[in-house]
Amino acid sequence: MKTLIKLLIALAIVNAVARVGSASVRYYQLKDESQELVTFGADASLGELQNHIMDKAAALNLPVAFEDIEVTRDGRYTIATAAYTQPVEVFPSYMYPMTFRFTVQGIDLDRPGEASPAAK
Repeated sequence: MKTLIKLLIALAIVNAVARVGSASVRYYQLKDESQELVTFGADASLGELQNHIMDKAAALNLPVAFEDIEVTRDGRYTIATAAYTQPVEVFPSYMYPMTFRFTVQGIDLDRPGEASPAAK
């Protein structure tokens, strides 16, 4: 009986780790895609970049609203920020809200500009 309880506890922990890991992997996929977009999307409009990030979030089944994504341009620098809260079932019937946020920055080397916005 003691072994069965230990086994059930171990399975619950493995389940929670797998679900949190899956949510984290999808977060990093979105962040990586966003970094790629701002780095190589210097010719794209801010709205297009925001739409592409939103499309990637939808493809990953992430609960990201359009308002949760902000894309700005400051001289040569394009900056994208996103934040969302995703409920993760860490234990059967127990949802834990995980908040994810990131800011990525890309620079257009073909455009003359000024110092980094972070250096101001």
